[in-house]
Amino acid sequence: MQKHLYISILLLSACGGGDGGGSPVSDINQNTAPEITGISDYAIDENSSDVATFQATDAEGDNITYSISGDDASLLSIESSSGILSFQSSPDFDNPRDSNEDNIYQVTIVASDGQLSTSLGITISVNDVLEGLGGQNMLLMGNSFFRPYARRLSELALDAEFLEHRDTGVFRGGDNGTPIGLWNNEDTNTEIKQILDDGNIDILGMTGYYNETNPTSGFLEWIDYALQKNPNIKIFISIPPIDFPANWQQRAEEAGYNDIRELYEFFVNDHTHKTVIDQLRETYPSTVIFSIPTGWATFDLEEMHQNDLLLDDISLFGSFEGSIFTDAKGHQGEVVVTTGALIWLSSIYGVHLRNNDFDTGFNTDLHTAADEIVVNHDPEYINNP
Repeated sequence: MQKHLYISILLLSACGGGDGGGSPVSDINQNTAPEITGISDYAIDENSSDVATFQATDAEGDNITYSISGDDASLLSIESSSGILSFQSSPDFDNPRDSNEDNIYQVTIVASDGQLSTSLGITISVNDVLEGLGGQNMLLMGNSFFRPYARRLSELALDAEFLEHRDTGVFRGGDNGTPIGLWNNEDTNTEIKQILDDGNIDILGMTGYYNETNPTSGFLEWIDYALQKNPNIKIFISIPPIDFPANWQQRAEEAGYNDIRELYEFFVNDHTHKTVIDQLRETYPSTVIFSIPTGWATFDLEEMHQNDLLLDDISLFGSFEGSIFTDAKGHQGEVVVTTGALIWLSSIYGVHLRNNDFDTGFNTDLHTAADEIVVNHDPEYINNP
């Protein structure tokens, strides 16, 4: 009898008796919100997209999912399971897209276990990065009024620390180096197409020329072909000077203009811009097409020579190293080529020439001469690097 009584007491003790006290099981199952690990202030360089990886812990071991909210949430994304936060497209310091346009992006990180959530407000500052590292892969094709600048560009680009600059040149003389001339020639047609077929060309440069009856001939053909394997390619037209400088005044008057600069204004604005490029842009609205006012270097330096403003011993006609022109055709001397190449450097890469320290080898301030030409170029037809 005593033995049975002892067992009954043990059973009552094991089940907590009948006192109606709190259940230890309900305390164990009480849910708590996740805890986020991370700081609130971040800084990244422009042109990069990764921000940070956020981690949250949950006392109950529940699966955690991540999301974002806030003023600039539409510009970023976070992987729901890993907590990796990144920009949807790399931010550009010069073109801020945050709500205040001050290069400080604000979002809230949310970690949820399905029932409860915790949030962390963060700010992301975008740093300005010195441009220069990197570069473009270019295909440059033209004639003798195009080739000297194309061949000089690589030297200037590397000096400006565009260390990944690459260019391939295909050149022929005279009309054979115009876009339609290169298209119609079987050898150059095959050579250029093989280069474009690799599909890694960022910029295609061609020489401008005058074709009154079919202004876009050659340009259309090459752009159409280039886009097949290079959908994001940029196109530029280098506008050459007018040849045979000894006949400039006569040619201007025969065309109905007072002087050669007025005639060249027509060639640049009315023909190359309003006719050729505008038609090309209408045909290829998603393609960047711009011009480089190379020829103004010839006219400006010739005018400086006539007015004794050059600080170097430069003749009008003579050797490549010491003249404006090397022959009656008007092929450019080194002082003109160097100035034109600086114009290319600024037009293609956006280099501020007055801050550029490339040694031109001349006493005349060719950087300022080139910069004034770039600044005065029609903004509707410039490149935005």
